[in-house]
Amino acid sequence: MTNSYKIKSLSLVIPCNNEQDAIKISLRIYFDILKDILKKKIISEFEVVVVNNGSTDKTLEVLLDQKKNNAFKIVNLIKNYGYTASYLAGMYHAKNEMIITVSADLHEDPDKIKDLILTHYSTNKPIMGCYKKRHETFLKNFFSNEYYRFMKIIKIPIIKNHADFRLITKEINKNFFANLPPFVFIRIRILDFIDSHEKIFYDGNDRKIGRTKFNFISSSLLALDTIFFYAKSLLKRSIIILTATFWLLFFISIILSSKTEASLILFIISLMLTLFYFFIGIRIKQLENKNEHFRVKEIL
Repeated sequence: MTNSYKIKSLSLVIPCNNEQDAIKISLRIYFDILKDILKKKIISEFEVVVVNNGSTDKTLEVLLDQKKNNAFKIVNLIKNYGYTASYLAGMYHAKNEMIITVSADLHEDPDKIKDLILTHYSTNKPIMGCYKKRHETFLKNFFSNEYYRFMKIIKIPIIKNHADFRLITKEINKNFFANLPPFVFIRIRILDFIDSHEKIFYDGNDRKIGRTKFNFISSSLLALDTIFFYAKSLLKRSIIILTATFWLLFFISIILSSKTEASLILFIISLMLTLFYFFIGIRIKQLENKNEHFRVKEIL
């Protein structure tokens, strides 16, 4: 970097839930990196915002103990509000010119933090971290690829292989929280406030300490909710057409051939589609109901 770039202040957001074993190591690594890039005058100053998202282990105790070594802000939520809320709470309480979100388990490559900043300086764009290699099960990788493929088909904008490792500006962050909808998937909503972006690629690291809080089931449920919420009109219309078609075929089969095995199959499919339609309607209403995204118990 040269002096032609105006250096900026940085907020690093680290959400955590039950990370008593990992967060101590993560903080040490992140602080070493931040102090190094501060020393090299890549940033003017930094703050670290750690969100304790309703941990039931000793995460909060470990965080308080770590404050003896380094100064950082603890946003302590009153309960576990889920994966997305961890990031939302940290982003909301970040104050500096650049905001980078990372994970507590060091899944991203911490050394890429510097690359995110320098790429932002050279392009003046938000930077999205995308994994080029991810050590996951075959099943999870398969469904992940199919999810992105489906989102492309239904024209819901989302960046493939982008998790929540990104750099955004204070202005983007401010706009992001204006009129926040009842259901938020950051990876989709953030694109509403970005004209263009750059990508930084990294190898996803295996978790070495503790257990992941975002397993295949939770990932799948979140993926379904994003489809239900962001493609609700298209989804409901498609299910109505499909359900009506199968019910029509069922009644035609009854009229033309009385009770047959084909009629039974058509009836079962029609019934399942009907139930699925009502399930989608109920779930969409739940997602649309206004509720708090997070509530802070205290900031330490």
